[in-house]
Amino acid sequence: MITRRHCLLGAPALLSGCVTIHGEDSVVRVGQDITRQDFKGDKQVLRSDGTWASAALPEANITRPTVWYLTAQESGFKAWRFGWEHEQNVRYVDPLSPIVEVGGFSATGWATYLVKGNASRDYVVRRVNFTRSGQPETIGHLEGFRGEWRFTPMGGPTVAAYGYHLTSRGILLLRSSSAFTYFPTTNIASRLLPADWHLAWTQRGDIEASRLVVVRRHSPQTLDPARFEIGFYDVDKAQLLPTRLEMSLIKGSEEPNFRNRFYLYDTPKGPITVVKEDGIKKVVVRNIRTGQQRVAFSRDAGISHIKAEQTNTGRITVKAAVGFSDETIYDAEDFLYNGRLVPPSAH
Repeated sequence: MITRRHCLLGAPALLSGCVTIHGEDSVVRVGQDITRQDFKGDKQVLRSDGTWASAALPEANITRPTVWYLTAQESGFKAWRFGWEHEQNVRYVDPLSPIVEVGGFSATGWATYLVKGNASRDYVVRRVNFTRSGQPETIGHLEGFRGEWRFTPMGGPTVAAYGYHLTSRGILLLRSSSAFTYFPTTNIASRLLPADWHLAWTQRGDIEASRLVVVRRHSPQTLDPARFEIGFYDVDKAQLLPTRLEMSLIKGSEEPNFRNRFYLYDTPKGPITVVKEDGIKKVVVRNIRTGQQRVAFSRDAGISHIKAEQTNTGRITVKAAVGFSDETIYDAEDFLYNGRLVPPSAH
């Protein structure tokens, strides 16, 4: 199918995008340049010798993980690489029951989800390796009861909790704001956070991959109730990492405020955070396992907005409103380890 826009003959500068051709496996746009984009999102430009060349900017030679974004859809869930979506990506439908909830991220190729049980607030907890078309496994039964949740693992005792969080391979039961239990496991053990520490309002990334939960407490060196210290608790070693962040959050709106100022991504070298710090004066990129860090943006009058996201290649981009201009870091990992703000070819 060919779609034509209004074009002026003899005016090449106005031709960009005026003809669009939809093929079976790509979309071609004819204008000042002839470009095409396939259904994976890859863009190419036609060269003068008649061959196609990639239009993508080069990336640093960094090993990237495969991270999937998951969303519940009708009676199943749909998965695609984080940062982009297309119909040809993975769809999964449970063979027995409609899916009502699924964990948001997966860095393992697995997904844990809930299907309807026999009553209201009654669910079967299942998991599946969706990248390999695996058969689903039932890991337990979850039921809401008088203001709390009760989870009964397969062949195990019932555990009471005030909330839950789905990881890619299991479920984290929130026993209190400072205690949790993870299933499935061969050795059931509750984790109690150190004194004064509580689970953060929002968990980022895939806990199954990072093996960390985000925790917080009121900053110990100030009386400001809106100032918090953010930490990271290793669920395997049952201890806090040395890395600490300090954030001032709007009292009464901590959860949405935290979500918009705190990003966490799993990488082979360790989880990376992108966070507003020093009030709102700085944006810092940090490897929280090694402690390596670098200031991405800084402004005494404050940075009004930041946004970080992973592209379809796994690269992390960071955008910030610094004064009256928008500034971008092309690759957060390359910036952290090599100091580059732009693609390698720009140097």
